[in-house]
Amino acid sequence: MNERDTDVRFSRYLEQLLLLTGKEPTEVHEIAPAKPEGGRVRAVVYADTPEPGYVTGFSYGLSLVRHPDWMSNGRELVITVRSDDIGWAGVPAETVAALRGMCAYAHGQAIGYMKSYVESSEMSSIVVADPAVRWSSGPVDLGPAEIDRTGQDLVDLVGVYPVYASERDFVYAKGFDALWRLEWDRFDPRRLPVA
Repeated sequence: MNERDTDVRFSRYLEQLLLLTGKEPTEVHEIAPAKPEGGRVRAVVYADTPEPGYVTGFSYGLSLVRHPDWMSNGRELVITVRSDDIGWAGVPAETVAALRGMCAYAHGQAIGYMKSYVESSEMSSIVVADPAVRWSSGPVDLGPAEIDRTGQDLVDLVGVYPVYASERDFVYAKGFDALWRLEWDRFDPRRLPVA
């Protein structure tokens, strides 16, 4: 078991998300990780967030392990889409459960999934970028809350955006910036492919 995977640390994470979202999560559920020794993976789901008609989901569990490409802070993933299907909110945690420890989740990375993320969409990949503006206020600190704390546990929120397999392949061939410059609605999972 991972020593960092404690209920106290997860409670601190939920407290930080309450400050960001202004509300309690709609639901929290666990997703079985490919490598259980890294600790639990959870999806933290917010319906109608940041406003009605949107759903937002945060992963929890990626920051329990370190990746050699990370300079200092741990990472957790966040997605925001315009949809009433809360299945989208589980995408970050599903990705973490499958690839934790193997994937750096670096800006510009395109990551494929073996099937569509939700039944109502053919999107089966994500690209990693800055989170939606509302979630980019800097790292969250999951360290002890005492005033004279001896250490911090900083975690960066990293944005993920759903894309089609053809768009993922476009990133592989032409680079992330080429896709990001195209005109497409990053929050619309029902849009048509742009590549």
